[in-house]
Amino acid sequence: MLIPQQVAVGPEWVGPVTAISLAVMATALVALVGGVLLTLMKLQGPLERLNELLQGIQGDVGETLGNVRRLTEQGQDVLAVVRQEAGSYAQAGRRLRRQVLRGADRIQSRLQDLEALYEVVHEEVEDTALDVAAALRSVRSGNGMLGRVRRLLVPARR
Repeated sequence: MLIPQQVAVGPEWVGPVTAISLAVMATALVALVGGVLLTLMKLQGPLERLNELLQGIQGDVGETLGNVRRLTEQGQDVLAVVRQEAGSYAQAGRRLRRQVLRGADRIQSRLQDLEALYEVVHEEVEDTALDVAAALRSVRSGNGMLGRVRRLLVPARR
């Protein structure tokens, strides 16, 4: 048995319009892809130059970083030398300060000794001056030792 099939027949313009729209869309897609490819081909040269420039910059940056590392190492070496020299100057300053303080202490003790010596010498000079003055007084009066010696040596006149 055969079952009759019903086939719906639609308007006849739908098929050709669909085909034409598909052709237009395919043409637009081909044009779009062609435009993208053309743009990419035009950008290829500048992109290559930009790539070369970036590689050159990368080399320069690497070289600069190497120089900065070497400069940092030299700076650390200089800093170590400066620290060592500053420590040496500080140590020399401490040593010199100790020597100056010891010298000042010795000078002070010697000044005290000198002052004591001056007092003793002063007293001796005063005593000697008083003895000389007393001797001169007794010489003037004639009752001194010289008068006695003279009387013994010189005969008396009679």
